[in-house]
Amino acid sequence: MTKILVGIDGTERGERALEWAARYGARENASLTLIAVVDPSAARMYGVDKQTGDAAIQEVLNDAKAKVLAKYPATEVETVIAVGKVVDCLVEAASSHDMVVMGSHHGSSVGETVGGAKGLRVSVSVSVPTVVIPFDWEQDSANHRIVCGVGPDDSSTEAIKFAVREAIIDGEQLDLVSGWGLPALLTKPAEAMGGGLGPVGEQYQRNLENLAAQLKETDERLEVVAHAVEGPSPTKAILDYAKDSKLLVLGTHSRSALGRTLFGSTTHSVLLNLCVPTVIVPQK
Repeated sequence: MTKILVGIDGTERGERALEWAARYGARENASLTLIAVVDPSAARMYGVDKQTGDAAIQEVLNDAKAKVLAKYPATEVETVIAVGKVVDCLVEAASSHDMVVMGSHHGSSVGETVGGAKGLRVSVSVSVPTVVIPFDWEQDSANHRIVCGVGPDDSSTEAIKFAVREAIIDGEQLDLVSGWGLPALLTKPAEAMGGGLGPVGEQYQRNLENLAAQLKETDERLEVVAHAVEGPSPTKAILDYAKDSKLLVLGTHSRSALGRTLFGSTTHSVLLNLCVPTVIVPQK
């Protein structure tokens, strides 16, 4: 990891993103690019002229840079003001970076919920990991687990690699988690046809345990456990499991215009209900 792009917007969520990125960047010996995006239409709506707006934004960026250097003086920090739509500007800037870090209000904003979380829209449009930090996140020394959501397809391969690396570097336990189950309306018919859902959960658990065993063989330092969690919603199962973790890692396939508008996916739902710093890793 050499370059990290950090979204700065002058809000509490931006502060949390900056805090996480600065600490991670110091560990990785990475440089930070602090980017603030100016939407001209929004500026005009509020009656702010360009010169005044640019000066105010640069002051916010300078303050953010000073906070990073006060704690991590060896970090290389650059500030950038981009003009355009937030998601478009972040996606464009991400092409020359190794990671994007941004904050989120996880669904408390109507704009975020109706328009699709910006974190999701960025994550499905870039080829690098996107880290989304809850606005109310606070570093907790008691949280040690790295949780990786494992899907039924191959969309989790790169996410697993990322999670393994994090667990080894930080000396933390890696928890592989799959959420499985059926909505309540379909559970009884399925049980009537198949004699119960137990075998389904057992197969999920076996698959995860086999994966955990394979990962342990690659590095003896890795402590990894596997949990198949039953529930009508994979999102709720993963969120409930990860709520006391240090980091949640998920995978995604989409890097298309269609992908930016998808709703209902587990990744999207998780990003709208963030409880811990969450990394979305695109599948190559």
